[in-house]
Amino acid sequence: MLALNAVTSAGPRSVLAVGAHCDDIEIGAGATLHTWARLAPETRFTFVVMTSTPQRAREARNCLRALVEPATSDVVVHELRDTRLPGDYDRVKDILAELAQEPWDLVLTHQRFDAHQDHRLLGELAPTAFRDHLVWQFEIPKWDGDLGTSQANLYVPLTQDAVAAKWAALDEHYVSQRGKDWWDEETFAALARLRGMECRQRYAEAFRCEKAVVDLALP
Repeated sequence: MLALNAVTSAGPRSVLAVGAHCDDIEIGAGATLHTWARLAPETRFTFVVMTSTPQRAREARNCLRALVEPATSDVVVHELRDTRLPGDYDRVKDILAELAQEPWDLVLTHQRFDAHQDHRLLGELAPTAFRDHLVWQFEIPKWDGDLGTSQANLYVPLTQDAVAAKWAALDEHYVSQRGKDWWDEETFAALARLRGMECRQRYAEAFRCEKAVVDLALP
């Protein structure tokens, strides 16, 4: 196992996270974002959500900002059609192309292997849209049972407090999700425990990185 400290004290940093739906970013990478913001509060976080309703847009803004406090965050919520992102292909591609003009230090988004068509489209477009960026693709547990296809190859170890903070923010702000049979702390803690086992830690969030360039040149 090669351990890399992604959060260093040198230089400015910026993180972009793109989700198909409100709550995707938090479910896929919430504890990682929470941890990053506390280790490097000078980081600028930008969150982009493709589909929403007015209620869920408010929930997303409140939850994402709470997760990364005290760091600065911007939340952009588009109003494309839920479950029909492939039908809005041109618009999605244009949004990603515009985002790719910025020199993000890290981009977080969905995986190309995801069973949900909205997630899958972003996962398929991300590697080509963000050719000059480091891209981590997160996973979303769901009814479809597609976690076995996620092919995670990158892990972020987490403390129990970070896992708890992720759930606390989700449950506080996403009132619209309460009452769903999968919406409970155990769902997210169980996945974090499993991913932790895979990297010999107590808890972790898992990602897939399809390509990374390591520059060993000294300045």
